[in-house]
Amino acid sequence: MMHHAPSSLRLIALISVLSGAAFMATPAYGAPQILAVASTDIPVPLYCEKGECTAELTAICLQEHRASPQIGTHYYFHDSAPIQLSATTPSGENIDISSLPYSIKTARGHTSIRVSILQKDVKSLAPTALHVSVPEQATAIPVPIKNDRKPQTDTDILIAVQSLRPLAGHLVDNDTDRADAARLVNLTLNRLPIRGRAQTSQRLAAKDGFQKIIQTAGYSKQATHLAQKALKQCDYETKVGFWSLRQCLGSSHDQLIGKLNTKFWKSLNSGS
Repeated sequence: MMHHAPSSLRLIALISVLSGAAFMATPAYGAPQILAVASTDIPVPLYCEKGECTAELTAICLQEHRASPQIGTHYYFHDSAPIQLSATTPSGENIDISSLPYSIKTARGHTSIRVSILQKDVKSLAPTALHVSVPEQATAIPVPIKNDRKPQTDTDILIAVQSLRPLAGHLVDNDTDRADAARLVNLTLNRLPIRGRAQTSQRLAAKDGFQKIIQTAGYSKQATHLAQKALKQCDYETKVGFWSLRQCLGSSHDQLIGKLNTKFWKSLNSGS
């Protein structure tokens, strides 16, 4: 039987990893890693809270030897594969709102980025839902900072977008087990409050949404099993305490995608 660490220990471990990443990602060490953002087969919902609507997206590092980005590092999408933002109106019409301003920041190191738009910018649409879709080969580039000792050069970006990103897509985007499990966990956490603990009704709604997805989306049995296991464990661990269900699912997501990132790095080092 597999024994799971108490939620408090898992949280301490997560904070330690993120603190280390934040320490390394300073101007003295150069620009942080370029990230491959996993494509979405199902549009990811944006959760609106305190004037901002946000969705987290799965990402992996393309440059093993660059520093991991600290939380909140600004990125932009390379124009070779732009994301699509959409709004559902009260009449049920889906409208493309990709032209509206949005921000991209890292959520947790190099495993997740956060796309955000301001509620005031979509207020006139009175949307019943907001979603973001990511195409294949999407790549996030760190926004240049002043006095960077080792910036991402045009050549660095070209190599990442044209060579490394397709390789990552082959290994990660097409993985039917761990990558899809990470997608399922990510879809679930994006239905939960960004700050604080979810109310009972919100937890139930997120779990209900998860069940509807796995019944209709056609994910593999292994992907569904891994995601169900993460949701069940996190639901149990966060019924009490200060760690939220969203935070716990974020940790589970990062463990799933982290193993794929290691697989990607090993494939590069082996020359395969």
